[in-house]
Amino acid sequence: MSLSTDIPEDRPEFRVGRLHPAAAYALSFLMVAAATLAAILVDQVQTVPNLSLVFVLPVVIAAVSFGWGPSLAAAVAGALAYNFFLIAPLYTLRVADPANIWALFLLLVTAAIVSGVAAQSRRRAMEAWSAADQATALQALARSLVAANGGAGAAQASADALARLFHSPAVVFLQGETELAVTGQAGGGELSPADREAAGWALAARIPTRGGAYPVESAAYDFWPVVTPQRQQAVIGVSISLGEAGRPDNPERLVEIVSGYLAVALDREAYAAQVLESRVEVASERLKADLLAAVSHDLKTPLSTVLFTLQSLQKFAKTHDAKTRAELLTLAETETSRLSAMVANLLDMNRIDAGAVVVKTAAVEPAELAAEALRSASVALAGREVVNEVSAQAAPLEVDASLFETALANVLENAAKYAPAGAPIRLRSGEAGGAGWIEVEDEGPGFPGAIEPMFEKFSRGVSGDGRPPGTGLGLSIARGFLEAQGGSVEAVNLQGGKGARVRLSAPLAKAVAQPA
Repeated sequence: MSLSTDIPEDRPEFRVGRLHPAAAYALSFLMVAAATLAAILVDQVQTVPNLSLVFVLPVVIAAVSFGWGPSLAAAVAGALAYNFFLIAPLYTLRVADPANIWALFLLLVTAAIVSGVAAQSRRRAMEAWSAADQATALQALARSLVAANGGAGAAQASADALARLFHSPAVVFLQGETELAVTGQAGGGELSPADREAAGWALAARIPTRGGAYPVESAAYDFWPVVTPQRQQAVIGVSISLGEAGRPDNPERLVEIVSGYLAVALDREAYAAQVLESRVEVASERLKADLLAAVSHDLKTPLSTVLFTLQSLQKFAKTHDAKTRAELLTLAETETSRLSAMVANLLDMNRIDAGAVVVKTAAVEPAELAAEALRSASVALAGREVVNEVSAQAAPLEVDASLFETALANVLENAAKYAPAGAPIRLRSGEAGGAGWIEVEDEGPGFPGAIEPMFEKFSRGVSGDGRPPGTGLGLSIARGFLEAQGGSVEAVNLQGGKGARVRLSAPLAKAVAQPA
């Protein structure tokens, strides 16, 4: 039996061809009987020349519907029936007129030729339809693999295609971390432990296996191993060897096509994972470069200042008067605070990236948050005019005080870096949309270009050596801390290029009912 002659079940004109052979022969004989009855009735009414041609009709129908064997049987049966019922002497197989012998012979030869031609046409039509059905199934497989999400989708699409191509149960195993797993199955059928063993053996040995044969005689499926260039491993199985029709001829042709599609789909996932991994590595290297660029200069300056101050105090302690020593100590304290703030920012950013920010919210007055943030940013704000307009009557916010204060302090430090000398920095509070907010407004140059990139790590408002010291993490930390507690950070440039405003919003604290 050739795989290409399998009759597709969804073709109504070919379904009769899937009858049991005995039923096909029986129907052929019934058609011959019907033709005989019709010929007898016509012969009784009037004499018709070439009445034997009536028996060609069941031969042609049998050839088109059932194939060459039932058609030839119908030809022989028709010749015998014509002799028995219509050629004198009637109801015997003897022939009185020698001319009728030639008539019977010509009837049998004609029927045989017609049978062969019709059967050949039927076979070619079925082959053409089967080839078209196979092409359609493979096209559907290609489309499914393009849209498949992950190896599981590719395996199921391959199993569906195999079941349609072979009209038999099909299964696809994918190699997991520890064992083969059934990832796609179609066409029904149950997998026995012997089938699983045969699939594992086929993959381990890289050799196809056949159902009912060595090395696992009790297995019902034929298995083919699939190993891709990216070392992805799978096993394709089809139950084709133990069916009534027997094993198709050369099933490897279609299996190789399906396995090739499956291999490409599996490698596509592997390549995608490699691309993602490469992108992560590139982003990691870029982050390291940004970190080094951010801290190499800005950490070096305070460290050098502290070292110089300590060396000066140590070497020239006797020559420094009290005022000079106080100034040096103040300078060392200021630079140490700057250094501590940079390190704190780096640690805070690491907490945000690692998802290790612990949030403990409570009702806190905005005035308290503003006062604590101003104290934390006091070193950066030294010499600056700060106008605190946060109302003492503002509704309390439901926040983690430590995280909110750190975020607000970072925004204040940013304003202090970029606001011009003598220009005030303002703090305000208010409510909007069921949330409370505290905003920082300065009269600096504002944000250059798009504002959203300023919230990325190590993003600086000014490029080059003339930029203010810092790590470029202030806004990124502020957003991370606010979002962790259900808040948000928004930044806008003021109209006319007269500064910028950064607003920190957080949920309002729910009112607590007082006991009566």
